[in-house]
Amino acid sequence: MDAILRKKALELVRSKMQELAKPQRRELTDAEAVKIVREITRGSRSEEIIENALALYKPYVMPIFRRIAELHEQGAIKELSDYELYEILLRAGIRVPLKTEIKIVRHGREYRLGELS
Repeated sequence: MDAILRKKALELVRSKMQELAKPQRRELTDAEAVKIVREITRGSRSEEIIENALALYKPYVMPIFRRIAELHEQGAIKELSDYELYEILLRAGIRVPLKTEIKIVRHGREYRLGELS
């Protein structure tokens, strides 16, 4: 009986030591999270999406950016396209406005929508 109790006590001490030995994950700062998201996001509109999201919805976007950065550090996300980042924000209820222009080229000349008659 003593041997069983001793064995259980040793296992308990080992498990506690392993928990203490594990490196504690620290919380990412806002600047670190944004930097990681900027690094892993690819595409021509990625910078515009990140800038507009931060300018308009910073308190709401930061937890999403932190989670994306954590998933990248864990190896679950290697890189994101600008479209995927936009979709993630859209599904979270954050509509990031993007500058869009419609141009019509006729006979080698560019016209904006409304200039043609």
